[in-house]
Amino acid sequence: MDTLNKKKYDFLLHLLETGDALVCLDARLPEVDVPENQKGNSSLNLIFNLNFRRPFTVNEDAISATLAFNGRPHECLLPFESVWAIYDPDMKNGQVWEESVPTDMNLADHMMQGTPDKLEPKLKSVKTSGKPTPTPHAGAKPKRDRSHLRVIK
Repeated sequence: MDTLNKKKYDFLLHLLETGDALVCLDARLPEVDVPENQKGNSSLNLIFNLNFRRPFTVNEDAISATLAFNGRPHECLLPFESVWAIYDPDMKNGQVWEESVPTDMNLADHMMQGTPDKLEPKLKSVKTSGKPTPTPHAGAKPKRDRSHLRVIK
C-alpha cells in the first residue's frame, strides 16, 4: 500500500472509532465512482459513521458504500488517491494532505468559504511524513446516532 494512502486509511479508521468522519475528495478523478452530477466536484464532502443503516467498506485502497444523493442510492467507490482531507466535524480535528489537494483549488479560499469558520483552526496540513493527530477524549461529546449521509458543499 502507498504510504500516503495508508496514512489516510489509518486516520479515517481512527476517527470512525470515535464517531463521525468527514471525507473531502476530488470527485473528478476517473477512478472515483459517484453520481454523474457530482463528477465535476473537486471538493465533495461526505460524512461517514459506523452507525450507518447501510454497510460500507473501508479497505487499504478505497471506501466503498451505497450512498444516497438526492434520495437516490448510488454504489460509490472512493479511492484514497482522491481524498485530500479527513476530519471530525464534532471535535474539529482533522488533517489535510497538501500533495493530494487539487492543483486548481485554492485551499485557503475553500477553508474560508466551504467549511464553518470554527473548523478551520484545528485542521492540520500534513505531508507524507506526518502522523495522525489523536482525537482528544477529555470532555468529548457523546456519540450521536448518524444513520444518514449529508453532502456539504
